[in-house]
Amino acid sequence: MSGRPFSGPTDRFDRVALKGEDACGVDGHRMTIMQLLMLLGGLLILAGSFIVAWFTGVRRAYLLVLSSSFLVLALAFLLTFFLGSFRSRGLLLSANGLFIVAQILFAEGLLQRRGKTFGIAFNVTAFVTLFGLYCLFEIYGTAFQRTIVINAGLVVLMALAMLRFWIRRDDTIHDKLIFWTIIALGVMHCLRTFGMLFTGIIVDPNSIFWQATQIYILMIAMILTIEILASHFVESLDRLNTLRDRDQLTGVLNREGFERALAGFYAERSAALVALTLLDLDKFKITNDTLGHPAGDAVLRAFGEILLKETRATDVVGRIGGDEFAIFSVGLDRQGACAMAERIRIHLAHRHFPDVAEHLETTCSIGVATARSERGYEVLYRMADNALYGAKRLGRNRVVADSAPSAVEPGAVSRVGV
Repeated sequence: MSGRPFSGPTDRFDRVALKGEDACGVDGHRMTIMQLLMLLGGLLILAGSFIVAWFTGVRRAYLLVLSSSFLVLALAFLLTFFLGSFRSRGLLLSANGLFIVAQILFAEGLLQRRGKTFGIAFNVTAFVTLFGLYCLFEIYGTAFQRTIVINAGLVVLMALAMLRFWIRRDDTIHDKLIFWTIIALGVMHCLRTFGMLFTGIIVDPNSIFWQATQIYILMIAMILTIEILASHFVESLDRLNTLRDRDQLTGVLNREGFERALAGFYAERSAALVALTLLDLDKFKITNDTLGHPAGDAVLRAFGEILLKETRATDVVGRIGGDEFAIFSVGLDRQGACAMAERIRIHLAHRHFPDVAEHLETTCSIGVATARSERGYEVLYRMADNALYGAKRLGRNRVVADSAPSAVEPGAVSRVGV
């Protein structure tokens, strides 16, 4: 019987293989060919879809694993078809072994889609256990017994996979759709498996129920494939957008990405308190010209790390010039923005750079401005830029708030009303 949620050798198929008779008759055999062609065609399309996705998008390993599961499943169905023509116990064992492999690959691919895995040791152990049980019941039990035992084992395997795949409230809609589609597929498989305890028509290839079940399961598999591929291409597009908007040296947004993020916020016309923090590395050109670009790049890279560490997840952090950076914060008042800016200033001042001479201090000047979003970004930027200019004019290595700074010592923060 099935080593896969879709189907597999049945008790009836076992009798055909061992007795060498065409139990379906001429018309029935023709129907079996039609079933085979339909299943093989569908499975090859599904497998090919994952391969195409692997070549055209981000090359994620789970795509090849899922493709392999459908290819192995197609081969298992092909061997199952020949059970009606050849007396071969080896063919029967091979077909069921492939069904089990396909199931394990399918579960592993789904987990890798979530960034998780069963691991090679678990997967090998699962195959040896399930195939060993099948061989044991092949020798000492009946086809009906081994069908129930193996499919129950596969139900347990998929249940474990779903427990590890389990969705959270903040997961994407794609992951949620994938999860519930798999649940629907598993429920159908369970009903078919345990329904065999009450009637044999479930496993009869000539029955309407069997044929309808195969079509239903194949359709669910196709829907699942479409959902996985859709999520893959959406993630690939997001990744491309991230690469497009991300400054590769510092890890923060580049100027275009920063401006796009701000345009998105102001397009929503959200009424909120916003803060803009402009940061400029002091005498960076001297460091770059004296020690070379590798040393300058090391400073920029470290400063990017500091910015990402000291800001909130909701803050928009960008590199808007060679040594100029900006932080746009929603819901952060002047005190909070100045405190964040001071942490960044202190962190950089205390950062040791082996390639930078001691007399070339690595510090930054920071200007902070806060305003209601209704006033517009231009007003906010002008205030922050004036504050940054004030920090530079007052001796650098300091934080100045808003547009009318007063003299302060390094490390102090000037807070002047808007």
